[in-house]
Order: sequence, then C-alpha cells, then structure tokens
Amino acid sequence: MAEREKILEIRGLDISFKTTAGYVHAIRGIDLDLYKGETVAIVGESGSGKSVTMKAAMGILAKNAIVNGGSIQFTYRHDDDTKETVEILKKDKKWIRTHINGKRIAMVFQDPMTSLDPTMTIGKQIMEGMIWHFRTPKEEARSKAVELLKEVGITDAEDRMKNYPHQLSGGMRQRVVIAIALACNPDLLICDEPTTALDVTIQARILELIRRIQKERGISVIYITHDLGVVAKVADYVNVMYAGRIVEKGLINEIYYDPRHPYTWGLLSAMPDLDTDDERLYTIPGSPPNLLHEKQGDAFAPRDRFALVVDDKAEPPMFRVTDTHYAATWLLDPRAPKVEMPPELKVRIERMKKGAGLE
Repeated sequence: MAEREKILEIRGLDISFKTTAGYVHAIRGIDLDLYKGETVAIVGESGSGKSVTMKAAMGILAKNAIVNGGSIQFTYRHDDDTKETVEILKKDKKWIRTHINGKRIAMVFQDPMTSLDPTMTIGKQIMEGMIWHFRTPKEEARSKAVELLKEVGITDAEDRMKNYPHQLSGGMRQRVVIAIALACNPDLLICDEPTTALDVTIQARILELIRRIQKERGISVIYITHDLGVVAKVADYVNVMYAGRIVEKGLINEIYYDPRHPYTWGLLSAMPDLDTDDERLYTIPGSPPNLLHEKQGDAFAPRDRFALVVDDKAEPPMFRVTDTHYAATWLLDPRAPKVEMPPELKVRIERMKKGAGLE
C-alpha cells in the first residue's frame, strides 16, 4: 500500500479566550491528523470547540484568542510539486491570507447568507479568489466560475452569474458557497455544519456533491458537525469532542459499532431512528460545562451515569482500544469495573450493522 501523505498535523493545541467575564479555556490539548484524500469528521455539541479548532488551523482566530500552546503543521505542494510544511500558528495574518485562506485551505460555513456578500453578484464572488490569489485574467476567471457553477449542479450557470444571493434558494446558495471554496483548487476543504440550514433532501444532495468533488479532485475534507447521521455518510475517521477535548477517536466503523466513551454512547442514542420501540427520543442529561469555571477531573462526569469516583479527581488519559481507536474514559482502565454500553444502544447498533450488511 502506498504511504499516505499527511497534510495536517495538530499537536497539543490549547486555546483560551479573554472575555469580560474572565478566561474561557476553550481548547484543551487537541491532537488531530489528516491525510491526503481523506475525510475526517469532528463531532460534538455546540460549544465543544469544533469550529475554534478549525479556525485555528486556518489562522482566522478571533482577536481575543490566546494560544497557550501546541502546533499546527500544514503540508502542501507548490506548482512545481515541491513540498512545504508550515507552522500555521507562527505565521502572521497577512501571510496566511495570501498563501493559505481560500487558496490552500477553504471553508464552507453553515449559513450561506452570512458568508455571501449581499451587494455582489455571485459570479463576482466566485471570481474574486482566483483574481486575488492567481491574478487570473477576468475573462478566464469568468469562464472558470461558470464551470464551477455547473460542477456544483447549478443549471443556467451563465444566467445565475448575474444573480445576487437573495435571489437564490438556500440549497443553491450553499452550492455557490461550495463553488467559491473550490475556486482556487484548495488541498483542504473544511465544511462547518454545511447542511444544517437545509431540508433533508437538499442535505443529501449537498453531501453527495461534496463527496463527488472530493473524489474527482483528490482533496481532503474535514466536517464539523453535531449530527452523527451526516458523519455516517461521509467520514473515514471520526473525532468526538467534548468541552474542548477529543474524548474518542477512531475509524467510522469503530465509532459507530464499537463506541467506548459514555458521551459517544449518548450521541449515538440521541440519533433519530425509525425502527426504535422507544416512544421518546433519548437526550444526554444536563448541559455542556461552562468553560469559564474549569472542573477538576473529567468534564463529562456530571452528565455521566457511569461516572466513577476517580472522574472527579483526575482527567482520564486516552486509552488505546485498537491502533486506530482511542477513548478518554476511566472505564477503559484495567482497574475499572466492567461497564457495558446501555442495552438499548446495543440493540440499535445490531440493527445498524444489519442495515449496513455487516452481520
């Protein structure tokens, strides 16, 4: 098997935000790897630090962010195929804007209305990146923009070039945002909840579109989402985040069919399921912690019905399940009592396996 080419390596990333109420410790020691052509998903509730981690990778952190430690190495190839690895956290904003943002790492945000300029035609917005990064002549940029609109499945591309964002439907706007992100042929596409605002049929089409383009262009994709249903359709590898920390990571089948962290159990149980006998949808009790007041031990412990005494004293390390699967829970410590996943989740996973033909 050919050696996989790593394009993004995050190690020990630790970020706080200075707010009027005090310091919020938002990211607490993140390690993450991404290889060429691969799809990685970062899953977790709102406020778990998913978007902040990726904004750090793009060098677009807010002014009140303080990087306490860690490194973000991004590797890309120049036009002559020479490789270069840069430390994103050490580069200034101007360098990042010229060499990285939009050109080598592009982001698709969840609400296209906030990322599109209402005063500019969509044609102009797609052309803008090509003209700015590559000095592409206007006519060439225009014909490329038309091609991109066709590529993302917009009919009457020529006419659509003259439209303003408000003249398009939500699904079409999201396709335009994807076209803008692809305009400079990036190595990495970050999709931040790309389908949240869309209805289910459009959602499926957008995911299919991103997957098709990824295959054709060989780009790497990172999905940021709270929806494990989306993840099942697209990801190779999954990182589950809670309170600024990755609490479980593994290959898609490991996370879906053999989850080990109680938080992952909760997320999987909370997925809507047509075949369930339960009358009520499962929810994880309590709410995410306030990162202004850091809790000793495991941040998930107050919401965890399987919590052990040690959870209030010490933060669990990452325990190895397989070479690709790790989880930060004391339940995996050899000294811990044997705890099985909830029986109703076990039944659901068996059903999922059957549906996927893995039985």
